[in-house]
Amino acid sequence: MISTQTKLGNTLLSGLAGLAMALAAGSSQAYVIGGPTDTGSSFYGWTGGANADLRTALENPTFFGPGGVIEESVTTTDISFPSADPFAGVDGFISPWWFESVSGPYEQAVVDFFLGGGDLWLLQDSQNEDGIGELLGVPTVGQTAITPVNGTAPLFDGPFGVANNVQQGGGLEGFVSEQDVLDANGTVIGRNTENQVIAAFWGAGQYAPGAGALIIVPDIDMFTTLATFGPELTDLDDNARFALNAFAFLATSDAPIDEGGNPVPLPGTLALIALGLLTLRKRQR
Repeated sequence: MISTQTKLGNTLLSGLAGLAMALAAGSSQAYVIGGPTDTGSSFYGWTGGANADLRTALENPTFFGPGGVIEESVTTTDISFPSADPFAGVDGFISPWWFESVSGPYEQAVVDFFLGGGDLWLLQDSQNEDGIGELLGVPTVGQTAITPVNGTAPLFDGPFGVANNVQQGGGLEGFVSEQDVLDANGTVIGRNTENQVIAAFWGAGQYAPGAGALIIVPDIDMFTTLATFGPELTDLDDNARFALNAFAFLATSDAPIDEGGNPVPLPGTLALIALGLLTLRKRQR
C-alpha cells in the first residue's frame, strides 16, 4: 500500500512537472515588440530605413528562436496611434526617436503600458524629443560629443558577446543624469569617455512593482546606422552585439538576474528540477 506521504509527494512532483512543462511551453511563444508607425522622422522611425537591419536581426532565428542564441522567437510589429488598444498582443514597445510633436498625446499611454508590465526601450536622442523619459523622471539632460561608450553585463557583455567601444553618431548624442537613474531605482550600465551616462536599465519590477523592464539609451544611431548586423554571430560588430544583448535582456526580463547581471531562464530551470525529481522518484520505486 502506498503511504499518504508518498501520495502527497507524488502529487507535488507531478504538479511541479506540469508547471515546469507549462512554463517551458509558454516560453516558446514569440516575444512581440512594436514601435510607432509615425514618429515624425521618416528615416529613424520604427518603419523607416534606419531600423530595417535591426528588425531583421531581431527576427533572425539564428539569434532568437528554438536552437538560437536566445531560445525565444521574436516578432516585430507596427503600432498605430491612435487606436482602441494599441498594445494588444505586444510584450515590449520601442520608441526609436519619437518626436514630441507626434508622441505627446500618447506618452502617458506608453508609460501606463510599462507600469502595467510591458517592456520599454527608449532611444531619446535629444532633450526636445524625450517626453516618455520626462514622465518617468529620466529625461535626456544634455548633448555630448561623439565618443565611444563602454559598460558591463547584461548590455555590453551578454549572450551575443562582449561589446567594446560602442560608437555614437548622428550629431544629437544625449546623456542622462546618473542621479535621475538612481532615484528611479535604475542601474547605470554604460558611460562614454567623458563619464556621462549613455545607457541605463531596469529589470522587471525594478522601476516600480509590476512594471516591465526598461532600457534607456539616448542615441538611436548606436543601434541603427552604426551597427553592422549579419546572418551569423561572426558578422556582428560591437554596436550590433550591444543592440542584441540589450534586446535579449528585454526578451528574458521576467527571469531573475544572477550576480553577473545576466537573466536566468526560469522555465528551463524549473523543467530541469522537475525532471530530476521525477527521475529520482522512478529510481525509488
